Amino acid sequence: MKRTKQLYLVIIIACLIIIAWSTYYTLGGFEPVEIYVMEVKERTVIGKEYIEKYHYADFSDRIEAAKIEVDSGRLKGMLTVIFFQNDTIGIDSAHYFIGASQDEIKDVLRVPAGYSYKEFRANKVFKIFMTQHELVRPRPEKVAELVQVKAIEEGAVLQPFSFELYYPDRSFSVEYWAR
Repeated sequence: MKRTKQLYLVIIIACLIIIAWSTYYTLGGFEPVEIYVMEVKERTVIGKEYIEKYHYADFSDRIEAAKIEVDSGRLKGMLTVIFFQNDTIGIDSAHYFIGASQDEIKDVLRVPAGYSYKEFRANKVFKIFMTQHELVRPRPEKVAELVQVKAIEEGAVLQPFSFELYYPDRSFSVEYWAR
């Protein structure tokens, strides 16, 4: 009787391990994080800037609002979030810019009311495509660390911001720009 219980317990544990492994695999957990290095890049971003105490719910609402603006055509380009490294704000605060970007400097004469624009240039861009589900993708701190190591290998100095570009298939890419 005791042996039968042990056998059932082993079978249950084995099934749970197989289910966990297959779920992790299905969500993209085993996909490698590859850093692509690209040369000179320019980008214009039209959107809204926020410096505030960080709340995920507010941040998500702002991304959804910007997505609606991009989908409606009011903002032209790709949904983009820029995170700025800002040491002058508290540890629980964030400095970010949400809007739509285009990969070249455009003559920005007509910016919709309530929006501003920023122009960026870089000599080198370090880009990572994030296709994994959010439950299994690497944490932003880990991604930043990987890019920092790659930048050092390339002899580049990263600028104090990063881009997240959101694609229609719900994947996104992260870019760090270097001088």
